[in-house]
Amino acid sequence: MDDETLREALASFGITRCGIVPVSEIVFSEAFRASCESNQCGQYGTNWTCPPGVGDASELIVRAQRYRFGLVIQTVWPLEDMFDFDGMMAGQRKHTDLFREAAARVFPLLPLGEKLALCAGACPVCETCTYPSGAPCRFPDKAMASLEAYGVDVAALISRAGLSYSNGPNTVSYVGLILF
Repeated sequence: MDDETLREALASFGITRCGIVPVSEIVFSEAFRASCESNQCGQYGTNWTCPPGVGDASELIVRAQRYRFGLVIQTVWPLEDMFDFDGMMAGQRKHTDLFREAAARVFPLLPLGEKLALCAGACPVCETCTYPSGAPCRFPDKAMASLEAYGVDVAALISRAGLSYSNGPNTVSYVGLILF
């Protein structure tokens, strides 16, 4: 599979910002889990795809480093202004939907072998996750862990993929990563 075929497949449904990065160039650090553990997003301990439910940071980093390449997918959404929280949340929902579609469409185009999709933020599949009750995940085949849970330095990842972290005033950008 060449990069151009992959880009064309993604562009066919609206994703134009992407890049491929060798996993050896992705910056992983348990320190990025600190923001998760300080509960900055309010999801710590609430679901299976964020800490602590997703697993030990060092083990997740080792798991991610077993792959050879990462396909970085970025979406950019307009905001009314830089304080448009509702617009940011709507953009994240749209990004997650597009990223899920991207993963479904490109998995068959990627080389044989295991693949792992990591998305922006907490898994939104269920309105209420089973994690707090201790019951197993209802949809483990649909659940996606966050980049931060795996200790990914998202700013460095975007840069190594040749993408821009800042995409203009009154915009918000989200990123997903498919390891293969």
